[in-house]
Amino acid sequence: MRIVIVAISFCEYLIQQANGLAALGHNVLLVMPSSLVQRTVGDDIGGLIAPGVECFANTEERPWKLAYYSNLIRAVSSFGPDLFHIHDNGEMSTLVLLLFFRAMPLVVTVHDVTTHPGADSQIKMRRRSIKRFLKSRAAVIHLHGKTLCMDFKKRYPRLAEKAAVVPHGTLSIFKYWDNKTIEQEATTCLFFGRMEKYRGLDNLLKIGEILKETVPGIKIIVAGRGPELEKNKAEMMISGIFEIHDSFIPNRDIPLYFRRASLLLLPYHEASQSGVVSMGFPFGTPIVATRVGSIPEVVLDGKHGVIVEPGDNPAFAEAVRDLLLNKPKLKQMSAHCLESAKMLDFDTLAVDFEGLYEKAIRRKNV
Repeated sequence: MRIVIVAISFCEYLIQQANGLAALGHNVLLVMPSSLVQRTVGDDIGGLIAPGVECFANTEERPWKLAYYSNLIRAVSSFGPDLFHIHDNGEMSTLVLLLFFRAMPLVVTVHDVTTHPGADSQIKMRRRSIKRFLKSRAAVIHLHGKTLCMDFKKRYPRLAEKAAVVPHGTLSIFKYWDNKTIEQEATTCLFFGRMEKYRGLDNLLKIGEILKETVPGIKIIVAGRGPELEKNKAEMMISGIFEIHDSFIPNRDIPLYFRRASLLLLPYHEASQSGVVSMGFPFGTPIVATRVGSIPEVVLDGKHGVIVEPGDNPAFAEAVRDLLLNKPKLKQMSAHCLESAKMLDFDTLAVDFEGLYEKAIRRKNV
């Protein structure tokens, strides 16, 4: 099968997905913005993609010019695809592909059934319209969890029969940049990623104040950037337990943070799935998270960490304290995270994606 995978983000996810499919004998063309490639994997992409995988990194410069679209269409046409897999986006280039290749079977991955509050909710009407058209055009709509699938069916009852679940794959690709000489710190926790409102940085501040009194030597690394960090940074610095890295974290540095941390903290207000969990599993980092979205389907309470009800900051802090002070339990959970990292590897999930593609082709040919 010759598969074109299109997205404007999730570069590491796409590479691992494509590599897993290539291992089954499929040929894959990745279509991504050149800026995405450069700010994530950069020149390392040649060493990361497997034989059978090609990458067309389309520049976003001057998108109003016909050459921008003609180059894209030419690259996809010359590849000779059997199927498109598009990760939900509202780009004009996506619309052009859908209109030019009208008969192409289509699978669409919906990462977020409802948009997160903050920057994600402020997309233009044009993009919203393209995303709606994308879903209506799809033969199969892929979601990352059963909870998300149920939410999707409630929100889009006319599209319910199209919905299918394949879990979010483990992002073991970050071990490509791993420095195994970094030692884990016994009382260090990590809060990682985009600093948007839904991620609960305000919760983390309250949790940190409790831990400051109950766990001697507690340190919480906050790594990433966004408006919530800008708003709360001064208060966090006064607290004295937060180590703040207010910047975009390049891939080569990501393993440093995950190696140092004994626990990952996800005190989210709401979520869909979690790429941070998928990053943490390969490093064997247990997790304390709130019961939101499909996270509890992956982070099994008592096995990979602890699940706490959203907004219950005292219970969250207690779970963190108990795990940091119980090293045998923490070590056992770390081993379970490593086991699950293998089970959720994209090489394993490739068979499930293959099943979605076969279903999409059958439906298109009916």
